[in-house]
Amino acid sequence: MDHNNLRWYPMPECRYPLEYHRRYCWAYPCIGYDIDDDMVYPMMYPDIYYKLYPYIRRVCDYMDNPYKPYPSREQVESMIDECYDMCVRDMPELEEYAEGRMVMYHSINAQQFGNRRPILRDLIAIILISELFRRRRIIRRSFS
Repeated sequence: MDHNNLRWYPMPECRYPLEYHRRYCWAYPCIGYDIDDDMVYPMMYPDIYYKLYPYIRRVCDYMDNPYKPYPSREQVESMIDECYDMCVRDMPELEEYAEGRMVMYHSINAQQFGNRRPILRDLIAIILISELFRRRRIIRRSFS
């Protein structure tokens, strides 16, 4: 393997070259991987991420305009609402899952802060905003 032609980036993230993944990926079959820009990222997210991400990606593909630097807050909120409605319509167990985890927390917070948005909607918002940033990032390559 020629180490001079590999694209190594000095990043604190856990990633490695695609060539290494092709040779040694059989050693860890239990971890999923994301291949982006010829680098491999081990995916260690919880299962709910993998259930939500296809819907978020579909909404971003449909509603995102790549020629605008950043969407407005109203556009992001409408994307979140659209994705939340699709997820709850197709998988009602997600809403029950999120509500079951938040029963005690929600009752205490409702007394202190009033009603809040569902935590599932907040999770969708976090993943959607990170997906929008990922689509707009500038890939810097070294030409040395």
